[in-house]
Amino acid sequence: MLSYQHAFHAGNHADILKHLTLFFVLSSLNKKDKPYTYFDTHSGSGLYDLLDNRSQKTGEAEKGISRLISSKMEISGSHSLLSDYISLIDRYYFKNFYPGSPEIARVISRQQDFIVLSELHPQEVENLKKNMLHPEFEAPCKNVQVHNRNGFEMLKALTPPKTKRGAVLIDPSYEEVSDYTDCAKTITAVNKKWTNGIIMLWYPLLSHREQEINQMLNDIQSSARSVNPNTEICDLRLEVAAKDSHQEMSLKEYQQSEKNPPRLYGSGMLVLNAPWHLKEDMEKIISVIENLLK
Repeated sequence: MLSYQHAFHAGNHADILKHLTLFFVLSSLNKKDKPYTYFDTHSGSGLYDLLDNRSQKTGEAEKGISRLISSKMEISGSHSLLSDYISLIDRYYFKNFYPGSPEIARVISRQQDFIVLSELHPQEVENLKKNMLHPEFEAPCKNVQVHNRNGFEMLKALTPPKTKRGAVLIDPSYEEVSDYTDCAKTITAVNKKWTNGIIMLWYPLLSHREQEINQMLNDIQSSARSVNPNTEICDLRLEVAAKDSHQEMSLKEYQQSEKNPPRLYGSGMLVLNAPWHLKEDMEKIISVIENLLK
C-alpha cells in the first residue's frame, strides 16, 4: 500500500526514538576508520517541512520534537548523546525542517561510508532524490544511492555489503498486517548471511496489534539466537500513553483535546548486534524524554 506519507508524522515521538537509536549506532560505527554501509528500507523523502499543511494538520511535531527543542537547556546535561542529537536537529528546526533517517545518516556518515536508500512511493522517491543529491545542508558523505523499489527486496539483494561493516534501519508503515511477517522474514534472512550487521527494526506499540508485534519480535530473536546464541539484542520502548487509554474520536476532536492519547501509544526499537552500552544509555535517555512528552 502506498497511501502512507510520513510528512503527517515527521518529528513525532516515534521519530525521536528511531532517530536517537540511529544516531547512537552510526556514531558507534564512526569510532573506527574502516568504512561502513548504511541501508534504509523505507526512506520516505528524507527531509520534512514542518510548516507543510500535512504536518500542521496532525500537530505531531508540536507534541514531539518541538517539546524537546524548547526544553534543550533543561535537558542539556542529562546525557551527551541526547544533547548531540538535539544540536543536530536544531540546525534543521531553526529553518522549520525535520530530518528523516536518510538525512541524519547523510550528515553523520563520513566520506568513506556508503548509504543505500529505498523508497517505493513515486512522489516520495522523487523528493528523496532531490534531498539527497541536491541537499540544502552540506555533509561529508557523498556516496548515496537511491532505489525506487521494495525495501525488503532491496535489503535481501544487496546484503552483505562489500564493506562488511554496517547497519540497516527497517521501519515500514505497518498499514498492512503482512508488514509484521515481512519484517521477521527479511531480518531472519539478512541476519543469517550478514551476521555482524547491526539491524534496527522500528515497530509501533498498538494495543490492537499486540499479538502480531509479539510474534514478530519473538520470531526475530529466536532466529538470531539460533544463528549465534551470543547475539547482542536490545529492545527499547518509548511510551507516551497507557496501552489501554485510547478512545476512538474524530481527528478534530483529538486536536482539540490533550486528554485523549493516540492509538499509537508509543513505539519500540529492536536492535540485533547492538553496540556496546546502547541499552544502558538509551534507557536513561528514554526516561528523560517520556517525562517531557507525556
